[in-house]
Amino acid sequence: MKFSFEEKGEGKTIVFVHSYLWDREMWREQIDLLSQKYRCISIDLPSHRECFEKLKKEYSLEDLSQDIIDFLEEKGIEKYHYIGLSVGGMLIPYLYEKDQNKIESFVMMDSYVGAEGSEKKALYFHLLDTIENIKKIPPVMAEQIAKMFFANERKNDSNPDYVAFVNRLQNFSEEQLEDIVILGRSIFGREDKRETLKKIIIPTTILVGEEDEPRPPYESEEMGHLFPNAKVIVIPKSGHISNRDNASCVNRVLKNLFL
Repeated sequence: MKFSFEEKGEGKTIVFVHSYLWDREMWREQIDLLSQKYRCISIDLPSHRECFEKLKKEYSLEDLSQDIIDFLEEKGIEKYHYIGLSVGGMLIPYLYEKDQNKIESFVMMDSYVGAEGSEKKALYFHLLDTIENIKKIPPVMAEQIAKMFFANERKNDSNPDYVAFVNRLQNFSEEQLEDIVILGRSIFGREDKRETLKKIIIPTTILVGEEDEPRPPYESEEMGHLFPNAKVIVIPKSGHISNRDNASCVNRVLKNLFL
């Protein structure tokens, strides 16, 4: 798998993987901070920025994690820290199983590695089926989706991130949407990987937005009890994209961890 990515800074490596439907620009403020001391590599999910090769219909989170591991291997990276938000965080159990000897720490943000609940799964699959059929994300649906990602006070047109995200959703090409639908089905149809968390002794920090609608804080608290070596931090005044809703708070946490 060929990935589009950005690399900035020198030193030990930190790998970033963003949320579904976003791209590496989501991490701009965090990379600007951490690249002062680290080699930051921010990877785009397939077809979320550029299209290189079509995903197979049954492409899974395990496949994605292996493709990322292969990509890092090709770049000659022997050790790395890993920061993943939403689906980026869902990859952590797979990365641990396949690449644990290279990983120095995990930061899991706004994520959950249990199976998707039946109600949310039905909603998400309905949206994916609709997108697949009409080959676009129309304005009303774009706003419906965008509202899931932000804190209550930021899910409106006064928030530039919200406006930009609504526009982004409407501007995906048909080619991009084919892969985005495939990846969405693998995310929301994922297997339950909570048992793997009990084996992860790598230092782990779990961050979650106080107002995260898709991944509410109680899910992070549940996972925090499963990891042998994890702490959970709730980010105030933030939703699912906590690093955008409250970048200053997230950056303070990352500064304490890495700088």
